Amino acid sequence: MGYFLGYPYDDVHEFIVQRGENYKVFGTWKVYTNVEQALTTFDSYRTCTQYLTYIYQHGHSLAKLAQATR
Repeated sequence: MGYFLGYPYDDVHEFIVQRGENYKVFGTWKVYTNVEQALTTFDSYRTCTQYLTYIYQHGHSLAKLAQATR
């Protein structure tokens, strides 16, 4: 499932090998490798979510938000 969602290959592989334990950081996914890059990605996701939530709360429809992000 992690591959389908675009999670880093190494993290998906280690998740399987480690059975979900011994991760270094937990955010959108459990991080086993490249913590700095994952934290940057998590920040980007958080910023995007906050912005789209704000826009939605100010009257834009979900259809319009989806169209704007293509």
